[in-house]
Amino acid sequence: MPFAWHHGAAVSAQAFEAAASALSARLPRKPYVVNLCEDRYAFTVAFAASLMAGQTTLLPPSRAPQAVRDSCEGHDAYTLTDEEVLVGSTEKAKLFSVDPKHVAAVVFTSGSTGRPVPHAKTWGSLVAGARALATRIQAQGTIIGTVPPQHMFGLEATVMLPWQNGLAMHSGRPLLPADLAAALAEAGAPRWLMTSPLHLRACVAARQALPGLAGVLSSTMPLDVALAQEAERLWNAPVFEIYGSSEAGMIATRRTALDATWELCPGVALTEHHGEFSVQGGHILEPQRIADELRVRDERRFTLHGRKASLVKIAGKRTSIEALNAALLRVDGVQDGVFYLRDGAERLGALVVAPGVGPRALRAALRRQIDPAFLPRPLHFVAALPRSENGKLTRQGLLELVDSLDSVSS
Repeated sequence: MPFAWHHGAAVSAQAFEAAASALSARLPRKPYVVNLCEDRYAFTVAFAASLMAGQTTLLPPSRAPQAVRDSCEGHDAYTLTDEEVLVGSTEKAKLFSVDPKHVAAVVFTSGSTGRPVPHAKTWGSLVAGARALATRIQAQGTIIGTVPPQHMFGLEATVMLPWQNGLAMHSGRPLLPADLAAALAEAGAPRWLMTSPLHLRACVAARQALPGLAGVLSSTMPLDVALAQEAERLWNAPVFEIYGSSEAGMIATRRTALDATWELCPGVALTEHHGEFSVQGGHILEPQRIADELRVRDERRFTLHGRKASLVKIAGKRTSIEALNAALLRVDGVQDGVFYLRDGAERLGALVVAPGVGPRALRAALRRQIDPAFLPRPLHFVAALPRSENGKLTRQGLLELVDSLDSVSS
């Protein structure tokens, strides 16, 4: 099994280690590096080289200049890009070890509810998480990802999982359904796809054939049950989902098409104190609070009922923004969409990407799924939502778009 598939060619583990050794020797002697590599193999070479040099990798929530500046604030750091990493090397491979307590990376939250917050990840916790994930999904062969390696899910599932479990990684980040099919064709079998619900929805809508696909792992936002079931029928492969966060990493998994219940990852324990839940154990070194409403089934299993901050109550009726978003995305013709509630507002609004669907038809379809109290007013149709490359929406970006639309219509 090669270490990676890079531009259709197999790369051995020895070649990877040689490239990392050569890069490590010429890195600036600073304590921090911002790894901006888009090529997944280049990212991993740079990550390994920084570990050899005893450095810590900063992983901003996006490559946007302001996000990078915010991540570097207070750190003596330099940046690395694909062009600086992917250079030829004749150096011999060098075995290296990393102290499990070394802070290998600092992952920043998406900033969906405010300023991105840093969270330190030790090398030991990243390795333990990769091994726990391998135990849960039993992936084999080549890992292909549509998510960037700078994201916590991308780091866990497309870098650490293959690196620590003898699997191969595909260096690309295919976004369009046809690009994904091409990536599968050039990688060794069996093949696993690590993706988000947005990319999964696009591939299913396009009825894209993905021959040789052995399994799918989804994260970054809730996965609709109907979408998971349709993907399993289309590709005849299981679709798993991760529940996690930047703070904790992977917390639990489930096979969404078959079961609404989440099962904790190996070594992770769920505890409750005065109605608040937290997780710790395994690869989660410190207690991490759960921001969602959940119901415990037994000591290893639970169900989710939306983020506490996204629960809404209108006209005496209660639901969650996640449930409303799922109903919106189930409407035929809707490609993307989100509900929102302004501070102090009494009515929900929604932004929808749905070419060819009119407001009356959309509201009628929603009325069949949700209580009329939650029907959106205003309802804005837009060409695209301001999502980050991780598929996240920040509240600030969302409301700025709403303000611009309101000003045009007023």
